[in-house]
Amino acid sequence: MKLFLLKTIILFTFAAMSVLIIISLSPIKKNYNSAMVEKLKILQANKSKSKILLIGGSSVGWGLSAEQIQKATKITTINLGHHAGFGLIDYQDFILHCTSPGDIVVFSPEWNFYENPDFFDTATLQDLQLNTEYLELTNKSHSFPFYAGLRRKIISLPNPIPYTFDCINKNGDVISHCGLRPKGAENYTVNLTNFNLEIFIKKFEYISKSKCVLLFPPTQKRVYEKHKKEFDKLQIVICESQLNYIDSIVSNVYCEEEFYDANYHLNCETRNRRTEKVINYITKYLSPLNLNGNQN
Repeated sequence: MKLFLLKTIILFTFAAMSVLIIISLSPIKKNYNSAMVEKLKILQANKSKSKILLIGGSSVGWGLSAEQIQKATKITTINLGHHAGFGLIDYQDFILHCTSPGDIVVFSPEWNFYENPDFFDTATLQDLQLNTEYLELTNKSHSFPFYAGLRRKIISLPNPIPYTFDCINKNGDVISHCGLRPKGAENYTVNLTNFNLEIFIKKFEYISKSKCVLLFPPTQKRVYEKHKKEFDKLQIVICESQLNYIDSIVSNVYCEEEFYDANYHLNCETRNRRTEKVINYITKYLSPLNLNGNQN
């Protein structure tokens, strides 16, 4: 009996180890987060071209249409916004490396980054960094415990529609929610008391580019009304700075019904309307021969 149990344990252990080895050697399944790598590939493929870059988190991925801007301006436009949880620092050097002096940058970080430019969600960023394509593309190396990659392969993140790998178009816009019934925006709070303009500018090197323009994120009406005093103070600071900005904070306030879900995810119809003002600004103030700045 003891010999039988011993053989059973050895056999089970061998089988389990074999399965773990096979899993460890298999590639990580592509999910919604993996689409960020595809966006960076689009950027790399257009490195030498004159282009317009839309940079931020999901408020950009879901809230601006690079395809629409490209059609209107005839300039290659790439949407690099996807998930605020990645933060905006980890791949900043890669984007800057693929950016030419004449490129136009529309920079629209979420409110999290005004409070803390170094913001990121550990689990979300790690999921991106476990993608070997991302590491090769950005020339980075990260050391994670063996079990981290193994866990990611065994317990894949769910991919409910519209949060799937194939959620973007050829310009990098998230389009998988277009035509779907909105689920309702999630409420959230904002804390802008720690905003420091000097640190903000130093952290995000895009801002020092002559053709970078700041765009405030799409903000729910109830959030704006609750934090109006903080927003008003921030607006004054930005207005008195030398930053180029498209319009006011209040001009980016939308009713909750205009969001698909989450904090910043606009529905496609509202996104198209919002994109129009970006197009108007670019064609009027950021043409190849003119940059007036702070024209609102």
